[in-house]
Amino acid sequence: MNIQALKYEIIEWITRTNDNSLLKTLKSIKDSNAATTDWFDNLSQEEKESLNRGISEHDKGDVLTSKEFWTGYGDKV
Repeated sequence: MNIQALKYEIIEWITRTNDNSLLKTLKSIKDSNAATTDWFDNLSQEEKESLNRGISEHDKGDVLTSKEFWTGYGDKV
């Protein structure tokens, strides 16, 4: 089934329902989807830079396993 046919099927189904609870749930889903923003956009510049440094370190393989971390730093945490 292509996406357009699926949309029409869902529209037809919604227009035939009298289930108020279902309609409220669908509205809630619609509203939350419309209001969703990327959490990264809400970070400060410093937080974004810190995350990007971490991603860069990970990409270069500069990472520790949990066991390595706790062995080396466990007494300092």
